[in-house]
Amino acid sequence: MSKEILVAMKSQDRIQDILPCLEKVAQPGTKVTFLIKYPVDGFIRSNEDELFSRSLAETQRLAKHYSWEENVKRAEKKVSPALETLRGVEVAAEVYAGSLKKAIKSHATKGTVNLVMTRAGIGQWIAGLFNGMNPVLRLLKRPSFSPVLLIQPRTLS
Repeated sequence: MSKEILVAMKSQDRIQDILPCLEKVAQPGTKVTFLIKYPVDGFIRSNEDELFSRSLAETQRLAKHYSWEENVKRAEKKVSPALETLRGVEVAAEVYAGSLKKAIKSHATKGTVNLVMTRAGIGQWIAGLFNGMNPVLRLLKRPSFSPVLLIQPRTLS
């Protein structure tokens, strides 16, 4: 049974921030699956009043932006730096809609997921203050926390 690492990415996440840690964790023969939220480039806001006056070209641009197939292509392009960096590792990009928790659970039920990687936000750093992990004097310095958070699937509930 091959090992799989899920990398949960949000639209504002940059793959360059995740790759250094992923290089240390991913072993040859491992599959790395990037879960990227639909739409890959974020939502385009529009006013209902403008919908009736839009040109055909603008309507086609919007349809292409929200097309599932186009989003899959953009996701594959977004993870292309990982293909170049991670040698001997199978890299895949999957687009998901809805809850990230449900997307991770659907992969975790297959039994091949060994690790889930996501961007560590300021929330983990603030939680560290309450745990005593971050001393108060470090508040004055620039935070140097890891840009990623590693979770083992059995801890997900």
